[in-house]
Amino acid sequence: MSVLKPWDPVPDIAFLHKKKTRKPKNLVSVCVTNFNYAALIGDCLDSIARQTHRDLEIVVVDDCSGKDASVQVITDWMAENRARFYSLKCLVNRRNQGPSFARNMAFEHALSDVVFIIDADNMAYPTALEKLYAALQEGPFPAVYPQLEEFGGRQGVGSADLWDATRMRRNNYVDVMALIRKTAWETVGGFSHIERGWEDYDFWLKFIDHGLEPAYLPEILCRYRVHDQSRTATDALAAHYDLELVMEFRHPSADNAEP
Repeated sequence: MSVLKPWDPVPDIAFLHKKKTRKPKNLVSVCVTNFNYAALIGDCLDSIARQTHRDLEIVVVDDCSGKDASVQVITDWMAENRARFYSLKCLVNRRNQGPSFARNMAFEHALSDVVFIIDADNMAYPTALEKLYAALQEGPFPAVYPQLEEFGGRQGVGSADLWDATRMRRNNYVDVMALIRKTAWETVGGFSHIERGWEDYDFWLKFIDHGLEPAYLPEILCRYRVHDQSRTATDALAAHYDLELVMEFRHPSADNAEP
């Protein structure tokens, strides 16, 4: 099932490679969203290439980067590393659509039933996908998320913890760097565009709305870059209180829901 609409714009294909072998049963698709991160995306892609989980696909969606040579950097990297992966795709939006559309596009083109989300300015430790994939197979979990390490403008450990719907309704403590089943993404209707940010929070709140409970793997497996150019540090921080109202309207708590 597709969450994209028939009238949604189709991206250009800047790079496409797939091995002429049967799709591996343990294939994991990695969704990388990029917007003007030519200087950083190489580190992100290198971290995926170093994964101990061998059967991988990368789907990069460039959201119409116009300030740097992102697409050239991505396609050069894919050409150099094509032997490592079962499949590589670089899709380029013809106009900027925002992170939600870019992620939905990546899910739409992913060949695997499980998709790992990572933004182009972040990285994953080598055993991240192997451990997340193993955890996802342990039960009927819709998704599994790890603990994060913060680096860059701030050093420390992230705020991830056991899934608690009540706590999540108060504030988001789970990043979108997670291994997610495509069926769960379809069930919640994918990512929704939220003006000025908090698409990730909205996505997890939709899990609560649909009675889905992700699993927490309490190990530092991914690296989250803290810097002043991220959308979280710009639009979302300035609009914090407005976005709280948007989340309450879109996902009313039990106390405020109409009878």
